Amino acid sequence: MADKSKGPESVALADINLLTVTSAELQKLLTSGQVRSTELVELYLDHIEKHNHNGLKLNAMISTTPRETLLRIAQILDEERVNGTVRSKLHGIPITVKDNIMTGPELGMPTTVGTYALEKAMARKNAPIVERLIRAGAIVIGKANLSEMTGWKGFGITTGWSALGGQTQSPYIVGGFKDGDKLLGHSAPGGSSSGSAAGVAAGFAPLALATETDGSIVQPANRAALYGLKTTVGLLPTEGTAPWSSLTDSIGGMAKSPEDLRVLIQTLSNADYDQSVTNSWEDLRVGFVDPTLWSFSPVICDPDENLIQQQRREMATAMTKIKEMGGTVKQPVPLTSMDELMLDGDDALEQLWNHDFQREWDQFLLGYESKNVGTLKDIVLFNSKHSEKALPPRYPGQQLLESAVDEKQKISHEKYAEGVELIRKAARINGIDKTLIEYDLDVIVGPMDGRIPTIAAAAGYPVGTMPLGYSVSNGRPFGMCIVARAGQEGKILQAMGAWDATIGKRKPPPQMLTNTAKTNGRMGLGQAPVL
Repeated sequence: MADKSKGPESVALADINLLTVTSAELQKLLTSGQVRSTELVELYLDHIEKHNHNGLKLNAMISTTPRETLLRIAQILDEERVNGTVRSKLHGIPITVKDNIMTGPELGMPTTVGTYALEKAMARKNAPIVERLIRAGAIVIGKANLSEMTGWKGFGITTGWSALGGQTQSPYIVGGFKDGDKLLGHSAPGGSSSGSAAGVAAGFAPLALATETDGSIVQPANRAALYGLKTTVGLLPTEGTAPWSSLTDSIGGMAKSPEDLRVLIQTLSNADYDQSVTNSWEDLRVGFVDPTLWSFSPVICDPDENLIQQQRREMATAMTKIKEMGGTVKQPVPLTSMDELMLDGDDALEQLWNHDFQREWDQFLLGYESKNVGTLKDIVLFNSKHSEKALPPRYPGQQLLESAVDEKQKISHEKYAEGVELIRKAARINGIDKTLIEYDLDVIVGPMDGRIPTIAAAAGYPVGTMPLGYSVSNGRPFGMCIVARAGQEGKILQAMGAWDATIGKRKPPPQMLTNTAKTNGRMGLGQAPVL
C-alpha cells in the first residue's frame, strides 16, 4: 500500500535517473509504494520544462497535458492502486503521444500534426489507440513534435522540423541540428517521429506512442539509441491518426528497453508475447543481409565512410557474439532490392501514397470539432496564405501537399491496383517471405539508415530497430534494423531481448548527463543512477 505521507523529496524519488529508468523499474517503485504517480508526473513535467524550450532546447514536445489535469488523473490511478486495482503494467506510467494522433478535449491539448493550419484544432475524441492507453492506466503526459509533411520531402520528412514545434534536436549531439547543416546529415534526429525519440532518450517519458509509414519510428529511434517497433499494418487501429496511406501506415512505440517495448505493444494489441521473454539467442535463427548492399541511403542520410565502416565492424562483432551465445546466424542472406519497387520507371510507393493521401486526410480532418481547415486543399491554401509561418524557412514549399491535391499527378485506379500487386509481390512473396523460408529464419537483420524499413513498409510487415553503437565522429547513435513476417512481433521482441542482454547496453546522452543539474533537492541526472 502506498504511503501518502511521503512527499516529493522521498529517497526513492530523488534516486530516479530519468535518463536511464525504465517503465518496468518505475512500476516496481509504484507497486512497492516507494513513489506515487502524482510524484512521477511532477518529476517528468519539471524535466520537460527544463530542457524542452529551455536548457538544451530540444523541442521534443509540442504541448503537455495541463499540470492540474495530469495530477487529477494520477491521483485517481494512485487511489486505485491503494485500493487494490492495477489496470495493467502501464498503470500510472507517463507516456508521450505523437502529435498526429488525436487526443480528446479532456486532455486539454490540440492535435496539430505540427502544422500552423491546425494550431488550435481540437479533436472530437481520443483516437482508439489512445483510449487503449488510458484504459490501461497510462498517463498521456504530452504530445511529441514531429516532421511536418508539407514541402520538400528531404527537409519536411527526415529532419524533425514542424511549423509549431520547431526543429527537434537530438539529445546526443552537442550544439544540435541547425538550419545550415546538411539536411540529411548525421546530426539530424530523423523523422517523422523525431520528438517521440528525442523525448524518450532525454528522459521526458519512459515510453512513446508513435506512427510510421516508412521509417518514421525506426529511423529516429535508431538515432536516439532506443528500441523501436512498427507493428504489422492492420494490427492496431489507425483511426484518428494523421494518415499517408493505409497500405503502409501503422502504429508502434519506442522505449529504452525491449521489456518496456514488449509491455507497450502487448498492452495495445492484447497479444501474448510472454514467450518472447528469454533474453537468449538459443533457438533463434537470424539472417544478416550484406551491409555493402544495404548501407546508408542518400534518401535517408548522407553516407559517411567512417561511420559506415564502424557500423560494419560492430555488426560483424554482433554476429560472432550471437553464434557464441547459441544462436543460428546466416550471412549474407538476399533481400529484394528497391529496384523491384518501381512502377513505370518511378517509385511505386510514392505513387501509391500520393493516390491515397488526399482522400485519407480529408477523412482524418472530420475528426476535429474545431479547426481552420476542412480539407487537404484548404491546408494548401492556408499554407500559401501564411507561408512565413507555415512552411520551412529554407525551403518554403509544399510540393508533397500540392501533388496530393493535383488530380493530374495521381495514377489511375487501374494503375493503383497494379502498383499494390507489384509492391506486395516484390516485398512479401519474392522478398521477406522468400528469404525467411529459403534460409529457415525467424528474423532478418541489417543496417539502419538504409532502405530495409521501406521493404518492410511495402510488405506491410513489422520492423524494428536495436541500438548497436555510437559514432566515433560525433557520438550519434546507430543501430540495426530487424524484420519479420506479418504478426511476428513476438519474434522481433524475442531477438531484441537477447540483443539487449548480450550485445551491449545503450548509453544515455552525454550532454544530458553534464547539463542537467540538481534541482529541488533531487539527484542530478549526471550522478550515478540507482535505477
